[in-house]
Amino acid sequence: MEVVKASQCFEPVEGGRIKFIYSQVLFLRDGSTFCAKSSSRAIGPRVCPDTLQDIRRVSTEALCPLLPSGCTIAPGPSDAYYVKKPDLMSFGGPIDPSSLVLQELAVCEVLRKHPHPNIAAYAGCLVSDGRVAGLCFTRYPETLLHKINPGSLNKSALVRSSDRMAARKLAARYLPGIEAGILHLHGLGLVHNDLNPANIMITEDDTPVIIDFDGASAPGTALDDTKRTYEWYDRDVRVSQESNDLAALEEIRVWLTGSSPDKFQFEA
Repeated sequence: MEVVKASQCFEPVEGGRIKFIYSQVLFLRDGSTFCAKSSSRAIGPRVCPDTLQDIRRVSTEALCPLLPSGCTIAPGPSDAYYVKKPDLMSFGGPIDPSSLVLQELAVCEVLRKHPHPNIAAYAGCLVSDGRVAGLCFTRYPETLLHKINPGSLNKSALVRSSDRMAARKLAARYLPGIEAGILHLHGLGLVHNDLNPANIMITEDDTPVIIDFDGASAPGTALDDTKRTYEWYDRDVRVSQESNDLAALEEIRVWLTGSSPDKFQFEA
């Protein structure tokens, strides 16, 4: 059967390390999408169901919520936008993907009413059969992560790399814009909670733009089920608070301008 997507899942262990638990696999069978777990870390383009556990069909209802009243529908054809679709890999987790869509949709409606040059421009929902099939944003050329770290080095290796030193220091010009976007979110009563170089796009006119608001929430909200990026947050912090974003901004500052991995706050 054809594999649609596979992702390795880990859990933290003592000493700041992480341990592989299983691979989550999405595959097609008889025109339907299924989710399953595999004990193998290497998943090829095809998979045998006998090697999988906890196989479940991914229903439209679990992925695409009914369109709430009063929400913006994106004008024009969907190919005019970057369409963020429900996260299939979150199926089977503690929260249904449809709930995550509604959470991000609510944040995006606030951002649409209060735009900012350093926040992704939200155009509205993509709707299919009365359900939210995606969230539409302006397209941007590349992430800050890819621009500075095309070789996918970890944080420590990037800081030590002499080949990337000039690009890193030149990119420090993005820090004021990133900070301005974060402060705008805070002014709206929101915390991003997953600020990292992969969630910052660079526009064609060289402006940093913050994206990905499925973890954004009001201060005081529990983060137990919120997706956050390994190496870019404090695992001891379980509540949405403005200091989460400010600490992540400081981590990005070290990532761009630091001379030693010792300056990082979070595990690297």
